[in-house]
Amino acid sequence: MSQKNLLQNIYLFKGLSNDQMELINSISDLETYALGDDVFCEGDAATALYVIKYGSVRIHLKSPDGDNIEVAALGTGSHFGEMALLDGEKRSATASAMEKTEIIRIEYSSLRNVLIENASIAVHFYRELAKFLCGRLRITTNDLSFAREKNISHF
Repeated sequence: MSQKNLLQNIYLFKGLSNDQMELINSISDLETYALGDDVFCEGDAATALYVIKYGSVRIHLKSPDGDNIEVAALGTGSHFGEMALLDGEKRSATASAMEKTEIIRIEYSSLRNVLIENASIAVHFYRELAKFLCGRLRITTNDLSFAREKNISHF
């Protein structure tokens, strides 16, 4: 699958016209990572959004005790690194390749410029990103509710 086709099938860009997708594709770069390579590390300055062209990436962080906590394992077609585009915070976790992996990198600064100059792309992108993040928040809320119920039932 070509880079443009992969991006076009991700909900953030799905439904954009060919011309709009050409703009997104023009600001995208392809990077290759080997098993164990870090795409970015917890605490790094955040500068890009990533889409896995093929391969897999593990998102993990360190506990206060220094243990590795796996947050997610992502495969082909998944994206990550989108939160800091909105809040400007540093990376909240580390992303590491679980095998040879090709990743499409979209620099925040370039993406912001495209969104500023193209209102229809911006409306679509931010609406879809908001829906995605709301879904994540709902899952987290359910997980926390379940964990709280489990803890209360142990007393």
